[in-house]
Amino acid sequence: MKKWVLLLVVLLLPLASGCQSVQPASAQAVPEMMGLRREVQLLNLINGLELTPDQMRFIIEKAQEVQEMREELQAEASVEEMAGVLEKFKTTLMAGENVPPDLIDRFHTLKVQLEAAEDNYKSEVMYIAGEVEEILEEYQLYALEQYIPCVIPPEGELRVGQARGTGGEAVLERLRALPDEQFERHEEAIARRVLGRIREHLHGALLILDEEAELERIADLIEEARSLSDVEFELQKEDLVEELLAPYEAARPQRGTTATIARHLLDPAIIPLLEEKLARE
Repeated sequence: MKKWVLLLVVLLLPLASGCQSVQPASAQAVPEMMGLRREVQLLNLINGLELTPDQMRFIIEKAQEVQEMREELQAEASVEEMAGVLEKFKTTLMAGENVPPDLIDRFHTLKVQLEAAEDNYKSEVMYIAGEVEEILEEYQLYALEQYIPCVIPPEGELRVGQARGTGGEAVLERLRALPDEQFERHEEAIARRVLGRIREHLHGALLILDEEAELERIADLIEEARSLSDVEFELQKEDLVEELLAPYEAARPQRGTTATIARHLLDPAIIPLLEEKLARE
């Protein structure tokens, strides 16, 4: 029951009307501060994803759909009736009396209706999030998997559009700079270190049946990168990183990209932010 009281608070709060007591300035400042904090978090995400104007327009459209669905959920007749039932619960219990069986039955009926409405809402939101997911680039999806809401991004953190591959390219560039003699003498140790870094990134979620063969594959790929001219390397470095990481894609931890999109990119608070961004284009 506690869960449903909390749900009703969330659903009914925007519907409250009529006269309200004036809150102290400090109490009024708290929701304003939280709203600004959320806007800053979303702006960090928007800027980091480097969304194109077309992507921003599409996300605005889908976030508006979700906003309309949320308003419809809040307007459900069963929501208002549940509030009335809980008010009767409160009055009855305040008087020290037992809640009538018919009122308990009505509570359970409404609870089932609200659960069904909420489940339907969540399913529709996830479907819309899937539509947004389809228009995003791979590097944007990867960044969303790693996304943690923050007001101040960690110092030195790259824009998420540069997140995937840049680290691997930098490693290959450093290995290309090694003198031939040094690389040949430590080739196996270097390959082991690269494999170790990959294991760390995947938090150990990696099963290699033939480690020696994998070390040889990594060493061969590094040799290929070292054999290229500077121009050839610039043209092929992204493909080399993809080839290096390809066997490990299945082990890469997934963090529910669709759910992240639903929670953040479809938050109604993002609509005015994206609209202002587009106006500045």
